Amino acid sequence: MRTSSIFALLLLLTFPLLGQQTDDLIVPRTAAAQILIPAAGDVVGANGTHFRSDISIINLRNAAQRVLLLWLPQGSSGTTSGQVITINALSGVASENFVSEFLQRTGLGSIEIVGVNADDSFDPNAQLHVTSRIWTPRPEGTSGTMSQTFPAIVMQTENTNVKSIFGVRHSAQYRLNVGISNPRDAQRQFRVTIIIAGDIVTSFSFDIPVDPRSMQQVNVPATTTGVVQVLIQETTIGGTPGTWHAWASSIDNESGDAWSQMAVSGQ
Repeated sequence: MRTSSIFALLLLLTFPLLGQQTDDLIVPRTAAAQILIPAAGDVVGANGTHFRSDISIINLRNAAQRVLLLWLPQGSSGTTSGQVITINALSGVASENFVSEFLQRTGLGSIEIVGVNADDSFDPNAQLHVTSRIWTPRPEGTSGTMSQTFPAIVMQTENTNVKSIFGVRHSAQYRLNVGISNPRDAQRQFRVTIIIAGDIVTSFSFDIPVDPRSMQQVNVPATTTGVVQVLIQETTIGGTPGTWHAWASSIDNESGDAWSQMAVSGQ
């Protein structure tokens, strides 16, 4: 297995923004000062799998950049203190087990990546680009690896309390996980509605509390087979809309092969 690397970029072109933001599609951004990886980890799974996060952080600025790495653990509150690294101008860092090597953590969580100044205050001029995938060796008796891309998200103020997820499945072959990341400093409550379209359409709901500066991922307890839509609504009493992110993953019960879809605003 390859270990972390530090690399320099040969920038031959000025990177433009790749299109304009839309309401229902993820549009690639060149760079941002504050980025969230919703789900990352170092987790032993079933059937001989061991899921790890292969993450690269690239500094597109023509100056060295201090970067604050914050761990938002599953099921418990995180802190506003974390690891600080410095990335040279037009360079990057990368690791196939980023959570263990750079954060000295195990388990599942979110990672907040923030450009900071010398005094660790937020640096709005930071130009960070982040890539992330979750991978595992294939189950015992087979060779190679399996992985899924898990997009990094530009953190920005949101004014919605309802999001939807499309394009995942549930069946005897595929189990279904739903996750929510809460980067705010207060506990929040969410109502999750699962709609499965198979031979018949079935739906049911359950609640997920998410601690401050943490994430929570749960397995969906369904027996129906079909294509799934997930509707997530924040139900925090007295709360106001604010930044949160959600996703769903379908995972093959035998091989560990998987794919994820991010939540988008609206019903």
